[in-house]
Amino acid sequence: MSPRPRRPTLADVARAAGTSSTVVSYVVNDGPRPVSAELRQRVEEAIAELGYRRNSLAEALSVGRSSLVGLLVPDSSNAFFGELVRHIEHEARRRSLLTLLGNTEYDPEVERGYERTFADLRTAGILLVTIDPASAADTAPRVFLHSSPPTGDEPSVVFDDEQGTRSAVEHLLAHGYDDVHCVTGPDDFGPSGLRARSWADAVAEAGAGGRLHRVPMDRVSSEQALRTVLREERPRAVFATTDEHALALLRAASQEGIRVPSDLAVVGFDGIREALLGGVRVTTVAVPVPEMARIAFELLGETYSDAPVRHVRLPTTLVLGETCGCPTAPAPVD
Repeated sequence: MSPRPRRPTLADVARAAGTSSTVVSYVVNDGPRPVSAELRQRVEEAIAELGYRRNSLAEALSVGRSSLVGLLVPDSSNAFFGELVRHIEHEARRRSLLTLLGNTEYDPEVERGYERTFADLRTAGILLVTIDPASAADTAPRVFLHSSPPTGDEPSVVFDDEQGTRSAVEHLLAHGYDDVHCVTGPDDFGPSGLRARSWADAVAEAGAGGRLHRVPMDRVSSEQALRTVLREERPRAVFATTDEHALALLRAASQEGIRVPSDLAVVGFDGIREALLGGVRVTTVAVPVPEMARIAFELLGETYSDAPVRHVRLPTTLVLGETCGCPTAPAPVD
């Protein structure tokens, strides 16, 4: 049996291009330092000629890290977090990295336990939707997703929850409703808490009314709680801080014989597939999850360089559906 051919290395590419392994690494990783166009072309030609493929595991191990990236979310069965996980895994594969997923179940102790475990595994970094932003774990480099770090010393990428909430509330007020209620989770966790506070600010500034209704996160319990809200409060317009709660509200309304949007107008937040493409298309504030995933890895890479810490805020988009009272818009292309 003939011996297995040796895989070209970074050093082989450097020799062929007449440069250093460090410069080749800059080209392969697109940074952290710039490379001239002429030198970049030489390196890329050498890569093509030799058939070089990046070995991220070897690169990571050379600096004491593995090719693993930790990802922490509260509940990956939640449609939004499930979509975030999918896009994070896609971006990791593009970089020849593997993702270790941890579900924290909205428990700060579970979150801290996962962080310690990921640190013991020498992961290249941790991407986390944190439950407890005050927990400053001395672990691998961290990037905060969908939530802000306790200080400005660690990078983050979030959505513009305040502006997205305002666009939702203002849209309902434009339909002539004097009261806009808000449905959110049982506590002030991260984005939902920020959206609930932004709702309160928006209705107060408009001189409108409305009540805040805290309901469980799981679908069955939230639907039961919302049926009680609909029977006792009879709201005419509701802003839900997540699409999961908006969908639960639609199911509760159906059980109570309440018609949407003629009896009840609903606007959600997140733009999950079920809300945008389901049997009843929810008017929702959509967020760019693929962009969040891509930027998360950019920020993680920057933690290994001298680049300044960045905090990225991504814009949101109000997508009109069938639940707010607007004329029916065509469904988005899947």
